[in-house]
Amino acid sequence: MKEFHDFYSKILLFGEYSVICNSMGLTIPYQKYSGRLQKPDGPDTKTRKSSESLKGFYAYLAKLSSQKELAVKLDLNAFKNDLESNLYFESNIPQGYGVGSSGAICAAVYDAYAIDKIIEPENICLPELKKIFAQMESHFHGVSSGLDPLNSYLKKTLLIHDKESLEIIENPSGFKKNELVTFLVDTNLSGETEDLVNIFFDKCRYYKFYKEVKNELIPINNQCIELFMKGNLSGFLTAVEKLSLFFFEHFKPMIAKTFINLWEKGIHNKSYSLKLCGSGGGGFLLGFTTDFESIRKEFDGYTLQKLEM
Repeated sequence: MKEFHDFYSKILLFGEYSVICNSMGLTIPYQKYSGRLQKPDGPDTKTRKSSESLKGFYAYLAKLSSQKELAVKLDLNAFKNDLESNLYFESNIPQGYGVGSSGAICAAVYDAYAIDKIIEPENICLPELKKIFAQMESHFHGVSSGLDPLNSYLKKTLLIHDKESLEIIENPSGFKKNELVTFLVDTNLSGETEDLVNIFFDKCRYYKFYKEVKNELIPINNQCIELFMKGNLSGFLTAVEKLSLFFFEHFKPMIAKTFINLWEKGIHNKSYSLKLCGSGGGGFLLGFTTDFESIRKEFDGYTLQKLEM
């Protein structure tokens, strides 16, 4: 009997949208949420819905395979047979929250059905895996970088240098600074990744916006990563404030309306900085502060989670 494994959610700490334009990125596995392929003991609404979704994913992969366009060799017959036994994805990863629910599905399907799969990849293999996962996850989002399923599959921290270069790294020093707390805010809303990514692409057609992304967002994003990696607290706090301000001024459609005031308040009082976690529109927001206990009252009614590695 085939053994199925757990795959974690992920947090893209830095690189939302900018990685599409070749910025750096930093992504970590988040073990609080996970999922695995499973065969049901008996039918119920939840398993049927998940199984139907997997059947759609199978059809997408089978079509690519028939056209000789699938980037990976999969045992599609085994996948199909398991689906006929109502295979589903058992998961507590919230959908539309920016933490990689579809990425975990892709990682699980690759793990279960890839022929000659890459089990313990060296850094040299990562671009190949990323390309495979980008194609697989495109079924769910229309466009995918492949980073979410790659991070879920590897269960390791990844530093993205650019579209062609990435590496597995140790936990960043920013997590080892006791003065700095990285946290998630639950907006109590879900977002639609494909719609928001399309908005970003539409905005990029305008030279002024694209120039601002290339000349302002990417340098700030990259600086945040470099300073967070080094554990340079004072420099990082200044950089992440600039990042928060850029998102506030240029990515309003991606910020849940109920959080506009809280986002702006953090910019003005400098007690915390918020940024997108995933494509936005709802889901989680990512925050940084040096005084976690005192800011709790600012987020009254919302759940905060500390991120620790």
